Amino acid sequence: MKEDFEDYITGARILGCGGGGGPGSSMTFFEDALKKGVKFQLIDISEAPKDKRLCTISGVGGGVSREDRERVASYSQRVQRTEEAQIQRWKRIDRDLSDYIGDEIHSYISSETGSGNGIAPMRMNAILGKPIVDGDGCGRAKPEIGISLTHVAGIPIAPIVILTPFNETVIVKTVVDDYRGEDITRHVAVASGGSCTAARCPATVKEYEKGIAKGQITRCIRIGEAIRKAREKGADPVEAFQKATKAYKIFEGKVGSLELEGRGGFNWGNWYLEGEGEFKGKKLRIWVKNENLVSWLDDKPYAMCPDLICVVDAKTSEGLANSGQIGATYAGKKVTVLGIKALDQWRTPKGIEIFGPKHFGFNIEFTPIEELV
Repeated sequence: MKEDFEDYITGARILGCGGGGGPGSSMTFFEDALKKGVKFQLIDISEAPKDKRLCTISGVGGGVSREDRERVASYSQRVQRTEEAQIQRWKRIDRDLSDYIGDEIHSYISSETGSGNGIAPMRMNAILGKPIVDGDGCGRAKPEIGISLTHVAGIPIAPIVILTPFNETVIVKTVVDDYRGEDITRHVAVASGGSCTAARCPATVKEYEKGIAKGQITRCIRIGEAIRKAREKGADPVEAFQKATKAYKIFEGKVGSLELEGRGGFNWGNWYLEGEGEFKGKKLRIWVKNENLVSWLDDKPYAMCPDLICVVDAKTSEGLANSGQIGATYAGKKVTVLGIKALDQWRTPKGIEIFGPKHFGFNIEFTPIEELV
């Protein structure tokens, strides 16, 4: 069980495409939970009763200005950061949402793949005695809550229960659409120093069957297992990752720089990579809005969302995070960039509308990764 958890973190860190949050104290929590007899029950969505309710949940936020952080610093000092305090926060979200909709939530679904946002709902479900459904709302990480397979499937985003770091609850009863739901939630995050937790899209299992990346938790575990075994045997972990995911190697070289700016609840910026090996003399730029989203090879559009762009350490296959705190340490690092085909739901006209390059303001027609390479 512990090994599965570690393998999930390894796989999810890569499929998070630079985002998806960090694991933080997850392993410590997991070990303590097992000692206390907490059970982690992973089920396929087909095993859940069709009329039961599922709900998507995640942290929302990212980069903010120093002024935004300093404005709420005094409130932060009033809030406990203990594990027990976090458990009480989860219980409060569950209670407030259930009371509002008049029905219990059978299980909470991660909004995205990531070593942070992917793990938090597992912890929450285990503490609340709920099963963990094998899947998440994207099949990768993404920067906005409106970018979700629930949106593709037509599942309403509201009501949304938002909990700030200061234990304030905001219930958004209705919204015009998912984009408006994103704006409202993001503004709460910025007003809270950069983060909040949002539970949304409460709907039946039957509805969620069309709005979930099925088997995504198991997929990440298998990817992490392949990488771990390759490392143990002295084999190439990047090659092991490629075999486990059918990923395309779209670039290799070294990091010139990762330049990020935090504003509006997001981390914005670019990777600048210099080619080596078969890519010697070439340059790759990857545009970041929390996650790696659009790239240009020698100034020509290259791999792009919703397909996955994963930047990994060339030796260890560790997924590299888009974090301003550690981005400066990447300069000169040898990396491999891998492209992975997005889930079929994202390849639909609705999926491309929601998560294609044009959504982010680029006049670029989506081109599938397999056609580019």
